[in-house]
Amino acid sequence: MQDWATFFFTGSSTLPAFMVLVNSEAIGLALIVFLGLLITACLIGLRDEDCPARKASLEDMERRHEERRRRGPD
Repeated sequence: MQDWATFFFTGSSTLPAFMVLVNSEAIGLALIVFLGLLITACLIGLRDEDCPARKASLEDMERRHEERRRRGPD
């Protein structure tokens, strides 16, 4: 999954620049393409289960759950 996110992040930075280089009147379209690719890359990055931030969040949630279980019912 990380390869796809990298692909879209790279595309969001290079494709719009190439579009403007080829046709200077395509700035509006290049902006739309940039935003679309950037949003797609962010969403794909969020789905990545091997993401370090996601792993840390899951470990933190499991640790809190374990602490609640040790304390017993409130």
